[in-house]
Amino acid sequence: MARDWWIPIVKSALWGVAMALVMGWVARSRFGTRADIDARTLAHPVSTLVTGIAGVALFGGIAVISNSIGKNQTTTMWTTLAFLAFALASVPMIADYYFARHRVSERGMDYGRMFGQRGTFCWSEVQRVRYASAMKWFAIDLRSGSTIRVSAMLMGLPDFARILLAHVPRSVIDDDTYALLLETEQGRPPRVWG
Repeated sequence: MARDWWIPIVKSALWGVAMALVMGWVARSRFGTRADIDARTLAHPVSTLVTGIAGVALFGGIAVISNSIGKNQTTTMWTTLAFLAFALASVPMIADYYFARHRVSERGMDYGRMFGQRGTFCWSEVQRVRYASAMKWFAIDLRSGSTIRVSAMLMGLPDFARILLAHVPRSVIDDDTYALLLETEQGRPPRVWG
């Protein structure tokens, strides 16, 4: 028994390596191919969809298995509800993949929200542009009171940054966000991890 002290360490190390590889793949995927969309369209990479489906399948599957073939005295309604809650928490990623597509033009932006609402605004309607580093998105506040969020995970951010910088007055973009948009325009979008 004393000889097996290394097994938990190896398991933890393998888990850490696997997670680092997955997170690296997700972060790099926004630089992937854009064959299905044009240069002025902002869209999530396929890794967003895969991650969402994997979360629903994994946690939904655990909930089903824990109440059928894996049922024992530790299985309660609360454990099942917890696994179902984690499965439901992955659904917004799937919805965002399909609906949160934006198209930028010299005139403005057509945008989509997570649950299917669509809208359009002109660059002249922009009141403020900022970057929310905790949420990893650009927030565009409009004069109407609406806020449009553009995820840092989207493909097409360099074109978004170039067009926004060309058509939105510098005075409405906060200093840190302005520097970040300049970096993004050069093909170095914000980091999504860390």
